[in-house]
Amino acid sequence: MTTATIQVHVEPDHLALILGERASIEVEVFNGSPIVDEFRVDLIGPFVDPIRPEWVTTQPRTLALFPNTSGVVVLTLDIPAASQLLAGRHVAGIRIRSTTEAAHAFVAELPITVSSQPAIALHMDPQSVVGGGEAEASVVARNLGNVPVNLWFSATDPSNAITFSMEDTEVLLPPDQEVRVPVGLKARRPLLGTGVVRPYSITAELEDRAGDVGAEATPFVEAVRAEATFGQRARINGRILTMIGFMLPVAAILIAAFILRPQTDPVILSGPLTFGVAGVVDRVEVRPNEFVLAGQRLASMRGTDAEIAFQSASLELRRAIVDLEGMQTQKLVADAEALLGEDANTAPPEFLQALLEQLQASVESARAVSSTALTGLSDSLGRYCEGTASPPPECASQPVPLPAEFITLLTTEATNPLAVAVVDANANYRSAAATLQSVQRLAEQTEMVLTAAGGPPEPAPEGAPEPTEDEINAEVVAALAAASAQEQTEYELSLLEQQAVIAEAQLACRTALADVGRTVLRAPVDVIVIEVLVTAGAEVEGDAPIVVVERTDGRVFTPPGGNRAPATEDLPAGATCPGSIEEITVSDAAAASAASKG
Repeated sequence: MTTATIQVHVEPDHLALILGERASIEVEVFNGSPIVDEFRVDLIGPFVDPIRPEWVTTQPRTLALFPNTSGVVVLTLDIPAASQLLAGRHVAGIRIRSTTEAAHAFVAELPITVSSQPAIALHMDPQSVVGGGEAEASVVARNLGNVPVNLWFSATDPSNAITFSMEDTEVLLPPDQEVRVPVGLKARRPLLGTGVVRPYSITAELEDRAGDVGAEATPFVEAVRAEATFGQRARINGRILTMIGFMLPVAAILIAAFILRPQTDPVILSGPLTFGVAGVVDRVEVRPNEFVLAGQRLASMRGTDAEIAFQSASLELRRAIVDLEGMQTQKLVADAEALLGEDANTAPPEFLQALLEQLQASVESARAVSSTALTGLSDSLGRYCEGTASPPPECASQPVPLPAEFITLLTTEATNPLAVAVVDANANYRSAAATLQSVQRLAEQTEMVLTAAGGPPEPAPEGAPEPTEDEINAEVVAALAAASAQEQTEYELSLLEQQAVIAEAQLACRTALADVGRTVLRAPVDVIVIEVLVTAGAEVEGDAPIVVVERTDGRVFTPPGGNRAPATEDLPAGATCPGSIEEITVSDAAAASAASKG
C-alpha cells in the first residue's frame, strides 16, 4: 500500500477483535520523500460503529523519519467488553499523515471482525399482578449485547395451575433494542379464603445470529429467566363468613367496597432535560401535554457565553496555525539568505533553479499565511467594534496594519479580552506580512542570480545522465539544512511544541463549538411534555432542568448522561476548527461566498 511519498505495511492484515481483550496493530511507515518528515498514525472508523479514540493507544505518538527510511508505530486497542461494539465484519482505516506537509497522507484499509457477545436482560412488567380469574402482564427483553439474537419464550408455574397465552413466542431482537410481549394469565379462582399467590416464570432461549453479520456465532448461550407472581382474590373472603350471620348488611357493604374500591393512580415515569450550557432562554416552543417527535426543538438560548468562547477559541487556533507556518517560512528565509550570502555565483544552475522553485512555493504559502492573518485581524477588530459603545474611527476605515497610536490606545484596555485579541491579531499580521516580503525578495534575488548564471539549465545532451528532480531537491534540502545540529534540533523541537499548541487549541475550539450547538434543546426520543420549568428571558445554569418529559412507549425515561452531542443543524453555518492553512483558506472562502449570497 503506497503513495508517491508514503509506503505502508500493516500487520496483521485482518484483525479478529474480542471485546475486553487487548489487540495490537503494527504499522510500518516508509518515508519516500526527499526530506526529513514526521508522521502521525491514527485508527479511524469503522463507519457504522466507530472505535473511540480513548480506546486506542499509539506508540510512539509521532514518527520522525529521514528520507528513504522506515519506522514502526504500534496501535494498541483496549476496547471494553461493555462497549457493545457491533459484532461482524467492518472496515477501519489506518491513516498516516505528515505533520509538515498536509498533502502527504494515506489511508490503508484494515478489515476487522468483531466477535459476538450476546447478552439479554429480561423482566416482567409488572412483576406482581393481582386479579380474579384472569390477568395480563408483559415480558420485556432488551438486547444488551453486540449481536442480533433469536428469542423463544416459554412460561411455566410450579403447580401447573396457570394457563398462559402469548402473542409472539419467537422474536428476532437487534442490538440495543427492546421488545415487549403481552402474556395472558388464566387460572381457576378460589371460592373461599383470603386468595392465593401463584408464582410463575418466563424463560427466553437464545440463539446467537452472528452469522448474519459475518461473525462467528457463540455455539451455546445460556437461557435467561424472569420470575413473577399472579395474585388471585377469592370469590368470598373467609373472614367475612364468620360475621355473616349477625352482620350481613355490614358484610354486604364491605364486599361491595372491596370489589369496587378505586385503583391507585399510575406513576408517571418521567425525567428532566437540560441545555448543558449556561445562558439566557430565548424561546420555549412546547407546552405541557404536547406530543413531541424525536429531534423537535423544545427551547433555545440567546447571547450565550458559549458563542463568545467559540469565537475566542477560533481566533486562538487561527493564530497558532499562522505562527507555525511563519516559523517554517522564516527558517527557509534564514537558510536561503545564508546560501545567497556566500558565493552563490559558483552554484550550478540546476541547484539555483531548484532553490528558486522552493522559494516560489514558499511565497505562495506565505501569501496564504498573510491572507489568513488579515482575516483574523478583520474578525477580531469587528468583534471589538461591535462590543464598544463609542466605536473609534478605525472601525469604519479598518486600516491595515492598524496605526501605532490606535494599538497604544488598545493596550490601555488590558482587562478587555476583545481589545487584547485585536492587539495580538495586528502583531500576527505584521509578522506574516514581513515574512511574505522577505521570501518574495529572496525569490527575486535568486532569480537574478540564476539569470546572471545563464538562466535555467539546458537539457542534458541525448544519452548523457541527467540529475533527477529528487536528486536536485535533496541537494537543496541538504544545503538548506546545513546549520549546526544544535540549531536544527532546536528548530525541530520548536515545531513540535507549536504543533502541540495547535492540537490543544483545536480541542478547545471543538469543545466550544459543541457547546454552541447545545444552546438548542431537542427531544432525544418521542416524548410527551409533562412540565415546562422555564420561560423566555430566564437565566439558567448548564444543569438546570428545562423541560420534564415522559416517553411515549411507556418505558422509564432516563435523561442522557454527560454532555449531550449537539444536532448538526444547530451548529453555526460554516463554523469549523481547521487544522492547517489550507483548511483555513477553504473555510474563509466558504464564509465569503455565503456572505456574498446573503
